[in-house]
Amino acid sequence: MKTMRTKKKLKIVIVEDNLYYNKALTHYLNTLCNSAVYPEFDFEIKSYLNAHDCIEELEDDTNIMVLDYYLENDEEDDILTGADIVKAAKKHCDNCEIIMMSSQQNAHTTSELMRQGVYDYIDKTVNTKDRLGAVLQKLLTKEFKEEQEELV
Repeated sequence: MKTMRTKKKLKIVIVEDNLYYNKALTHYLNTLCNSAVYPEFDFEIKSYLNAHDCIEELEDDTNIMVLDYYLENDEEDDILTGADIVKAAKKHCDNCEIIMMSSQQNAHTTSELMRQGVYDYIDKTVNTKDRLGAVLQKLLTKEFKEEQEELV
């Protein structure tokens, strides 16, 4: 008799204030991160249009976050950036791997974000989707290996 293995639940969060780009990223991640491609995982993908909502609703067991650096929110007085979310995420979920995507060009800001625990930084260019796919594949392979090691 064959035993069913339980799938590992993977929570992925997208934080992008541009509605079109947010929807495109969500669609791309839903296409890439599904059980047909990765049968060992059960994916839950949530997207947020601003930092405030993400921080408010962030779950402690979030595994991966795809995060924009510049985030606008017309409904709030204070301005939060991706760096603010990195700090909040690291307090909430220490195992969350953060992929920062941005068009900001400041090398100091980028190195500071990496020092704060950002897993990877992707410039928003025409190759963003391919680069994001490669980084996610690397992370999912790492997650699968860790799951296999736990079973041994």
